[in-house]
Amino acid sequence: MTTVTSPDPWTAFLDLLTKAIVPDWSGLIVLLPFLLLVGVLGPIMSLIALAWVYHFLTKRRARVRVAEAEATLAVLDAGGAPSYPANTPYCPEHALIYPVSRVRCEIDGADLAVRCPVDGTVRDAGTQTCNACGTRFVLGATSTSDLVRRPAGPPEGGAAVA
Repeated sequence: MTTVTSPDPWTAFLDLLTKAIVPDWSGLIVLLPFLLLVGVLGPIMSLIALAWVYHFLTKRRARVRVAEAEATLAVLDAGGAPSYPANTPYCPEHALIYPVSRVRCEIDGADLAVRCPVDGTVRDAGTQTCNACGTRFVLGATSTSDLVRRPAGPPEGGAAVA
């Protein structure tokens, strides 16, 4: 019978230290293509990814300007008199229909009028309660007229972007 004796701790430590100091060169040569791939292509791919993220975060985007709707001419009825929609400010003198945020005429500064959607009485645009029926309402509640204005020409500050 042979007995296997385990080496003492000092000898085991020296064997481990020898493997770390004097590596197995054939094993390292086999890993060389992988180390080159990771060491050279890895940083290049990281720089490309960072450049793409930087470009994505800083590129110019289209600008959309939400513009206030302008005054429009009122539609004439069969008798030739202007017809005004309910709950929308209008100027009876100039036959213009204004956006819901306006209370004064742009031409002469006169107060705009509003026709009540309930009973049809006319009141000032600055008053939120109908004098005849007592209905309290918000201007333009029946219309959803958001206007997006797009510029006709190239963007400001230079030539058109292709």
